[in-house]
Amino acid sequence: MERKEADEDPDHQERAGPRVHGPRKRTPVIILYYDTAPEEPLSETPGMNNTTKPYHIDTLKHIALLGGVNAYVALSSKELGRALGLSQQSASQRILELLAGDLIQRDLAVRKQRVRLSAKGLEVLRREYADYRRIFELREGGLRVRGTVASGLGEGAFYMKQRGYKEQFRRKLGFEPYEGTLNLRVDGVDLSALDMIRDEEGILIEGFSDGGRTFGGAKCLQASVAGVDCHVILPLRTHHTDMVELIARAHLRSKLGLADGDEVEVHIRL
Repeated sequence: MERKEADEDPDHQERAGPRVHGPRKRTPVIILYYDTAPEEPLSETPGMNNTTKPYHIDTLKHIALLGGVNAYVALSSKELGRALGLSQQSASQRILELLAGDLIQRDLAVRKQRVRLSAKGLEVLRREYADYRRIFELREGGLRVRGTVASGLGEGAFYMKQRGYKEQFRRKLGFEPYEGTLNLRVDGVDLSALDMIRDEEGILIEGFSDGGRTFGGAKCLQASVAGVDCHVILPLRTHHTDMVELIARAHLRSKLGLADGDEVEVHIRL
């Protein structure tokens, strides 16, 4: 009987296949590598790309409006997501990216997350504000900046005496300035104006070497204060500061009767 059943099913062995003894062969795994990377980092620890993106500015602005410029403010990922129309996961990712870019600071000492803008984050917002001022406030090619008269360290007088600068002032500005500068301290919303003028091309005063010492370059922008013509002078290699320096033919303090603490308005022609 057994032999007859086998004869009635001649394909039985072919369907079942031969039985192989020994270790089973593994199916090869094929790994594909792509030349392009995802546009956004997928890791929970961002920082691969430190470029500030437009949505970072939106998030910084929201934190600032909550009071996060001068103090820590409580802000959960869920609350941020609700305010900006994001999922909680996306909002949490934004917080991580801002932390990785050193744009905010976070305090986890309390039960609820608290954040505030860092100095770098505030600078990003200030530059954004400067762009809006350039769009809405520039009139007839000019910009008005208010500042408070302040005493310097005498460095302006030292540099203004250098022959390499004086020759360029005569040739490029058309006059030889008084050997000193009028220093104005700027704060508040007027700080954004400094960002605007730093981006202007201006009149280049080139750096030079003299007596084994190197003197850096600067740029000048035409201006006036209380009706007196002058120039704003901006060193090219200085870090951002809250001070504006003015040069003119005359000693501006004496001509305008100014003293430390006086507030003046400078009209800068752009």
